[in-house]
Amino acid sequence: MNRLLFLFLLTSSFSYGQYIGGSAKDEGRKLIGSPSFIVEGFTNGFVKFELAIDREGNVTGTRALDSNLKNTPARMDLTNYVKKMKFEAGTYYPKFHHAIVKVTMVKPN
Repeated sequence: MNRLLFLFLLTSSFSYGQYIGGSAKDEGRKLIGSPSFIVEGFTNGFVKFELAIDREGNVTGTRALDSNLKNTPARMDLTNYVKKMKFEAGTYYPKFHHAIVKVTMVKPN
């Protein structure tokens, strides 16, 4: 039973494990839904993004901070993926919040 509880707590912490930081996370702004931070693609690698989020919770801008992907189409696929993420809306948030997320692309077997 203890192992099952430990496994549950471990996997639940990974659901937002790639929502790394930024002012949005510091102020408790949550992602809506449960987006996967592992995307199936045609190569293996990751990109760490800084996102600009408006008051409605939409991602309005992205900037790649770090990456090991050399393939431009793969980076564009991940950029388009994070632009579709939604965050909690609220008028009490600043006009633009910033968040840092890391998205990993894996090649299927």
